Amino acid sequence: MDSRVKVPESARNYYGVGVFTVNSIKKAAVVNTVWKFSERVIAQVITLLVSVILARLLSPEEFGIVSIVVIFFNFANVIISGGLNTALIQKKDADAEDYSTVLHVSVIASAAVYAVLFFAAPLIAGAYGQEMLTPVIRVMSLSLPVYAVKSVYCAYISANLQFRKFFFATLIGTLASAAVGIGMALNGFGAWSLVAQQVTNTVIDTLILVIITRIGLVFRISVKKLESLFSYGWKVFVSSLLTTAYSEAVPLFIGIRFTSSDLSFYTKGKLFPSTVSNTTTSTLSAVLFPVLSRFQDDREKLLSATRRFISVTSYVVFPIMLGFFAIADNFVIVLLTDKWADAIYYLRIFCIASMFDMIHSGNCETIKAMGRSDIFLIMEIIKKSTYFAVIAAFLFLGNTPQTLAVAAIVCTGIALMVNSFPNRKLIGYSLKQQAADIVPNLLISILMCACVMCIGLIPLGRTALLAIQVVSGALIYLALSLATKNRNLKYLIGVIREKSGAGGMKEESSGETGNGDDE
Repeated sequence: MDSRVKVPESARNYYGVGVFTVNSIKKAAVVNTVWKFSERVIAQVITLLVSVILARLLSPEEFGIVSIVVIFFNFANVIISGGLNTALIQKKDADAEDYSTVLHVSVIASAAVYAVLFFAAPLIAGAYGQEMLTPVIRVMSLSLPVYAVKSVYCAYISANLQFRKFFFATLIGTLASAAVGIGMALNGFGAWSLVAQQVTNTVIDTLILVIITRIGLVFRISVKKLESLFSYGWKVFVSSLLTTAYSEAVPLFIGIRFTSSDLSFYTKGKLFPSTVSNTTTSTLSAVLFPVLSRFQDDREKLLSATRRFISVTSYVVFPIMLGFFAIADNFVIVLLTDKWADAIYYLRIFCIASMFDMIHSGNCETIKAMGRSDIFLIMEIIKKSTYFAVIAAFLFLGNTPQTLAVAAIVCTGIALMVNSFPNRKLIGYSLKQQAADIVPNLLISILMCACVMCIGLIPLGRTALLAIQVVSGALIYLALSLATKNRNLKYLIGVIREKSGAGGMKEESSGETGNGDDE
């Protein structure tokens, strides 16, 4: 089989390359995974630290105000990108005119969304009974055109596997916004500290990406290019809109039906597990999608890469999520203080609901990379219609924020079935194979979680006990991995050795675990 991946002539001129070999794409994937993971880890660690500091300085009510605005911003960001940024990454021969077209359309869309939010702000404030929402929405909305520009540059960087640029832009933007947010909180600005932090982060991050990335924009809109991108992107757009509607439906209802403090506890409890899951999953997804797009016509390599992704990410994410579940009470009280104790329940719920996100992502990225956005859209419609039925049922069973959070676990089970089904035919990845790739990781993670919870019963101070639980959990998981000869541990050690120059790694070949030579 020819191991070269042809690139159309237009793309050769634009990217400056003619042929990508399979080995060069593998090396690019590993290198860019390291850069992307480093960027995400540093950004999320700083963000979590800042969140902890601000949580100790500000009240749950003040966090609740910004949490409400974020709900509407998530919808706005989906509308602005419109699925066109994903279409740019998926398109093999995207050129400067494609990027210029999407940039102009995105900026125009952001201006329209800003106008809607500006005039709707008083109505939203009235619905939530929070007058402060009006100025907060109008100020935060100023960052929407900036986000429109950022989305296009991010698409270019992702398509060309230049993730090192994300690292520097995110690092500087996160540090600068952290200084602004903490500084304002210390000076008594309350919720405005959070507003300033988010706006500063978006502006600086985008500015750096624009400076260090040369796209060669032509400053015109091509209707022909737009039609081509839209034919793929509109399905991704509808899918993203449905996903956002589901993820924000519960917090939207909590904010209206209950109090801003209830919304803060829900949001804060969801923050930590979702951050860990998203950091790992989005890192590998960002690299996986453009790489899979290069292999979109090779069913065997798609299967191999997808299995490796799901197996390795589940090995990393499962113990972290279940570890968080085990230390939730000590973690919240020690880091956030007693005033956030109500967030413990939500943290544990979302540890379970978020731990399977990478399985959803691995299956979905493969489908999108093959250009089957039609299947992706159908899947989203099935999932989201079922999700809303589940949420409605839980509302009927018990009208409390805690009951609504449990619905997320049920929806996770539904997503596992729906997302896994299409790849059985598309690339031959059966449910049995997927179970074989993740169950060994899940079992040793559950055993580790049980041990850590037992350690939590030791009569010690919370801070000392938290430290012991974290260290013990890591050592127990490593010991269980070695005892069961977990192949993912061997693979990760091999990658680290190879990148550090300590020696190469000879990959194993196994039809049952997805550890084939093409991975």
